Amino acid sequence: MSDPRDLRETPEQGKTASDIKELRKLVIQSLNTINAVDSGLRNVAAKVNQKDKSELNKSFFLLVLLSVVVVLAFFFYFRAEVTHFKEKLGTAQKQNEYIQKEIKELKDKIAATESTDIKAFNLYLAFKEGDPDQAIKQYGEFNLSALSRLERFVIETEVNQIKQKAALKKYDEGMTLFDRKSYLAAVEKFDESLKISGVGKHVSSLFYYMSMAYYRANETEKAAIAFERYLFINTEKGLAKDKAELILGVCYERMKQYDRAINFYRQVLQDNKYSRFGPTIRDRLRNILKKLEKQKAPEDKRL
Repeated sequence: MSDPRDLRETPEQGKTASDIKELRKLVIQSLNTINAVDSGLRNVAAKVNQKDKSELNKSFFLLVLLSVVVVLAFFFYFRAEVTHFKEKLGTAQKQNEYIQKEIKELKDKIAATESTDIKAFNLYLAFKEGDPDQAIKQYGEFNLSALSRLERFVIETEVNQIKQKAALKKYDEGMTLFDRKSYLAAVEKFDESLKISGVGKHVSSLFYYMSMAYYRANETEKAAIAFERYLFINTEKGLAKDKAELILGVCYERMKQYDRAINFYRQVLQDNKYSRFGPTIRDRLRNILKKLEKQKAPEDKRL
């Protein structure tokens, strides 16, 4: 039978058991710490991976944005270059057209200069030989720009003199026909004279006899227009003007433009108090007024 004292722990055994427990506790705490550190490392690694992905996405976005900017920059650059090239091409085409035009003008000037001497000589002969129609025709075909200012002045002076002579010649032919009472034929000559030249001392007389020719040919409307033109350009008082004023009023009466005739007669009596036909004009004015009163009387009775 064993001794109970043999079953009791000795102090040394108790201390050893306590150390073992303490060691086991430390080991367990160490394991827990290692697990916590591992878990922390994993969390840190996960966060680092997530941050890397975010940075990667951000970098990718910036790269795409930069690519778009670069593409747009190249697009606008090439577009500006194309526009500039088109403008240069358009300018070159305009310059080419302008040069071609200048070349054509120079060719025309050279051609005109080559024939200037011949045309000038022919024009000179037409002047000196007294052939107005031929001289005027050649003058119309002559290139005055090929001559100097003095040469143009000389030729234009000569041509104006020729035109006046030719116009006066047609006027004399018209007067001959007027005296022969060929009134419409006379008007044709007067028209030809005016087409050649509308200046000269004879022009006022020409309009007077043209008006008289129309009046005697019973072309009342044309006569009235011609008399109006004559009175407009004629500033000298005399028998012709007094007669023209009377006959123009008569033309208004024949065209039954009574109001116009009344106003015209009154204006003549006011402006030309010493007209040779003043009494006749007053009589015609009174007759028109009486005629209008008679026409108005039946209308008043009806009312």
